[in-house]
Amino acid sequence: MASKILSFATKHAVAESSKLKSTTAGHIYNIKATADIDNGTIVGKGALVAGKLEVYTEAAATTFTGKIIGKSASGMYYVEVISAVNAYLVLSVPLIYEEYTKQCQLESNFYNEAGDILRCYEIVAGDVFALSAEGIVGTIVVGTSNVTVTAKKVTVSA
Repeated sequence: MASKILSFATKHAVAESSKLKSTTAGHIYNIKATADIDNGTIVGKGALVAGKLEVYTEAAATTFTGKIIGKSASGMYYVEVISAVNAYLVLSVPLIYEEYTKQCQLESNFYNEAGDILRCYEIVAGDVFALSAEGIVGTIVVGTSNVTVTAKKVTVSA
């Protein structure tokens, strides 16, 4: 997992597993990133990577619809999953060294580099996860139920 810090101008998405079934009784998969990718991105699971027993290729999510149900005190948005098929939430553990300055330690500096093995949580209807505004495309309105995935990003449409 990468923790390249090239510039503080670019903030990356931050996500939390607020209420995911896969944290207690579901599936967590290892999926190989095809490009640089932020936590909170939604991907699909492809075929097994040749020579790797538990690593899958990255694919597009088949179906994902959701709803923005609230905003946390920390400014993250709660997304409730309405339906999901072959949809996995990228939620790798941020690797940031403690010796860095406070500015460097911000989780919004972390992203997963192309080629990294991602920790991906299977999402199902009823799951809720938190996502920062950097991980959402479109105008964010609490109560919006037009949430889908476009190019791996959570997208709100009118």
